[in-house]
Amino acid sequence: MNRMMLIGLIVVLVIGGGLITILGMNGLFYTPKATEKVMGPYVYAYEDFTGPYSKTFPVFSKVYKLLTDNGIVNTIGIGIYHDDPATVAAKDLRSSCGSVINPADLEKAALLGLKTGVKEAQQSIVIEFPTNSGLSYMIAPSKCYPVLTKYVTEKGYQMTAPYEVYDMPNKKMYVVMDLVM
Repeated sequence: MNRMMLIGLIVVLVIGGGLITILGMNGLFYTPKATEKVMGPYVYAYEDFTGPYSKTFPVFSKVYKLLTDNGIVNTIGIGIYHDDPATVAAKDLRSSCGSVINPADLEKAALLGLKTGVKEAQQSIVIEFPTNSGLSYMIAPSKCYPVLTKYVTEKGYQMTAPYEVYDMPNKKMYVVMDLVM
């Protein structure tokens, strides 16, 4: 093997190894599992969004910044996804994108022009996914939602609108579906 081919091979191996490492650190090889536990209660401030779920990040960022700039602590995000992307056109998908806040800040958030909501504590199907960077949030749906669908089908449960909880301090994302039997 000549020297240029050897250098080329080393470069390809280093780049490939780095890419596999980055993808692995962001959950590509993580195997999520469904469990049942109580989730909530959550008091949250949000904005609605219509369009592809993959385009919601700017809405979350806007809500987070508005709350933070006005002294409202919000380190846990929440996204409620109202439609099934398998049956609704991407441009028509509806979601509510926001942050979990202290109940005492509910009125203040509403005065900022945000919608507010409360999700009561409820027995839920939960899938936990580690989040190390923005890439994790892109990988998670393709890993978690098939597990959720399979679990619901196998248990004979009724499918309801899932929501996601983004626990930034603990670097975890939870895909949650309220349990309806």
